[in-house]
Amino acid sequence: MFQRILFPTDFSEPSMKAMESIRDLKAAGTLEVVMVHVIDQKDITMIASGGAGFLGSVPDVETEVQRRLREEIQNSIIDTRRQLEREGLRVHLRTPIGDPGKEIVKAADEENVSLIVIGSHGRSNLRDRLLGTVSEYVVKNAHQPVMVVKR
Repeated sequence: MFQRILFPTDFSEPSMKAMESIRDLKAAGTLEVVMVHVIDQKDITMIASGGAGFLGSVPDVETEVQRRLREEIQNSIIDTRRQLEREGLRVHLRTPIGDPGKEIVKAADEENVSLIVIGSHGRSNLRDRLLGTVSEYVVKNAHQPVMVVKR
């Protein structure tokens, strides 16, 4: 029924909990996972400015913090992909830059997935909200069924 699913991840705890549900879906016939890690445009601006925000100038060279962050993201992508592949799933990776909610919905449409599996909250992890802003956007705007995994 859900042979090809979309798994948006920011590598937060709720996101990784959603990955556990994907393992269960494998037993129900899931064959392929499109893993999406959106690089938030707002984060790039902050990182590129070295933390100075919009008031600072963008440095021409990569800082140590920027380099470590880039390597951390690359390692997280590789580790998560390997975990899914060990489960016997084919994994396709997308790392768009932009607004996370919009990019997730766009990827789901372009990849022709039958289900989106998303964590209820991401890195911001605001406890006073029922859903995080990204998962809420996806639920409201996706053209596919969305499975929201609670933390």
